[in-house]
Amino acid sequence: MIYPARDIKMPSSYVLLVLALTAHAWTGSVWSVLHAECPALQNQSDITPLGKCPNDFTILGPQLEPVHESKTPPTGLAVDPDLNLYLIYTRGFGPTPINVALTTNYTDEVPWPSAEIQNCTTGQDPSTCFINVQNLVLDSRNVLWAVDNGIPPGQTVPIPGGAKIMSFDIASRAVIKTYPIPSPMLVNNTNLNDLRINNSLGTAGYAFMTDTSSQPSLVTMNLADGSVKKRLVNETVTRADDGYAGSFDGQVIYSWNGTEKSSTSTGADGIALQSGRVYWSVLASRRWYYIEQSVLANFSLSDAEVSRAVVFPGQVASETAGLTADDRGRVYISASEQNAVYYVDTWQSEVTEEVNGTPPGGKGLVKPENYVVKTLVRNAQIQHFDSGAIYDGWLYFCTNQLELSPHFQYNNTDKRRGPFRSFRVWIGRGPAV
Repeated sequence: MIYPARDIKMPSSYVLLVLALTAHAWTGSVWSVLHAECPALQNQSDITPLGKCPNDFTILGPQLEPVHESKTPPTGLAVDPDLNLYLIYTRGFGPTPINVALTTNYTDEVPWPSAEIQNCTTGQDPSTCFINVQNLVLDSRNVLWAVDNGIPPGQTVPIPGGAKIMSFDIASRAVIKTYPIPSPMLVNNTNLNDLRINNSLGTAGYAFMTDTSSQPSLVTMNLADGSVKKRLVNETVTRADDGYAGSFDGQVIYSWNGTEKSSTSTGADGIALQSGRVYWSVLASRRWYYIEQSVLANFSLSDAEVSRAVVFPGQVASETAGLTADDRGRVYISASEQNAVYYVDTWQSEVTEEVNGTPPGGKGLVKPENYVVKTLVRNAQIQHFDSGAIYDGWLYFCTNQLELSPHFQYNNTDKRRGPFRSFRVWIGRGPAV
């Protein structure tokens, strides 16, 4: 007897096997077709639909040029007029034999300015040696400045006299002057993080610093007399977002103590000077701000007056560890969540499109509501751009895979994989002056 098809009974396992084999054959053929059509290396001339290929992590901007490989992760970077590269190896995660290094070739480096200054010895004046240098920057007079938070490895409190900034003559490597942070300014475990110098403000210049302590702030020093003022202490504009969670390489990042989870809490971090303003970023957030340098340099103003002078020009769409600026009004933003470098043009003459009814070009500074964050470069090699410097047409920056370090990984597993590369990318501009 011949039965109608609807009356045929098949074991359920047989039906599932046929369906699975059919699906496998179909998906396999589709994968083969897609794989064959996907370019081996993504390039900007490819016009296949976005998201069609597994490697559609679009590479944007100029090519990166590696300039150094470090065995341990650097946090700070500077470049001098001879294009010598300096790197900072912070001691925030433990002791390092060299705190400030001068690179001698692609993989080698030496202590700078000397081996003797790298580690204070018992009984030594802490203002004369390195405790924990966080960054090194070049000023407009080609003097190198180091910012030392004075916090020994494994501790949270700065040593009196150890928290300081130091200026150095490049040629002789001699200390020009040391400016200790007065003890009253070290309350709340002040943690100096980054530094910028304006030589032309006041009679001898001013130093502007970020403080990433549990009560973060901006720190201003008058270089004429070494006097210091802390502003915006633990205010929203310097403090991390409550419950902040960022991302890195496609993974959500928390703070971990073994298996105990908490949110990251780093406040004011990156800093840059541009057009008479101080720009800073709040790391555990996607916020940045600016304020006139003249306001921070006026120590007679009340805290309330300073707070009212802060401008919020909008979010930058990424947590940001480093800022730097060029001589044509542009501020560069390390966008670690996007493996990218962003930028904002703050001079109206550099703007190339109409924004909110304002035509491109013109004079003056861009209105804060017209700031447009753009991408300079996006590349998987940018594994947490921490500090940057501009010289001779190049933007230099170091990477250190910060979010893969034990503090940010479950059970405090270290997922960083060195060597840690520093790069440069061509921008055709000089440093801000």
